[in-house]
Amino acid sequence: MIRFAIVGTNWITRQFIEAAHETGHLHLSAIYSRAQQQAEAFAEHFPCPHLFTSLAALAASDEVEAVYLASPNAMHCEQAQLFMSHGKHVICEKLLASNLREAEQMIACARRHQVILFEAFKTASLPNFARRCPVLARCARRCSATANIRRAIRAT
Repeated sequence: MIRFAIVGTNWITRQFIEAAHETGHLHLSAIYSRAQQQAEAFAEHFPCPHLFTSLAALAASDEVEAVYLASPNAMHCEQAQLFMSHGKHVICEKLLASNLREAEQMIACARRHQVILFEAFKTASLPNFARRCPVLARCARRCSATANIRRAIRAT
């Protein structure tokens, strides 16, 4: 059983916890919120033994092996690196990072600390998405060709 924590007490977190519990392999061990009252209110719906208002304290906790980040995207890089540097695996709600540089930093941190980092983006693994990839590639080529034609027309 993997003991996990959540950062972010919103609707997507609720869906994640429900799905995690259905697997039978994940157990909610901790809730983080900036406000103790918010953490307590969330715990009324999803009881768990540990509530945190400090990210550093959560990262240092031995009660958690993995963390689900559903905080604002701009916070993912800093938060993920904090948790990974403490040996925690990190599941980031999409978007993984705000830009390529942040994503590269996060991946390097995961490798350095030998933990798993991944983005909660199930769509890419669905069969209908795989069937759409060739169509999207053709569209991209056509758009690129159209853009080149427009640039050529403007240049004349």
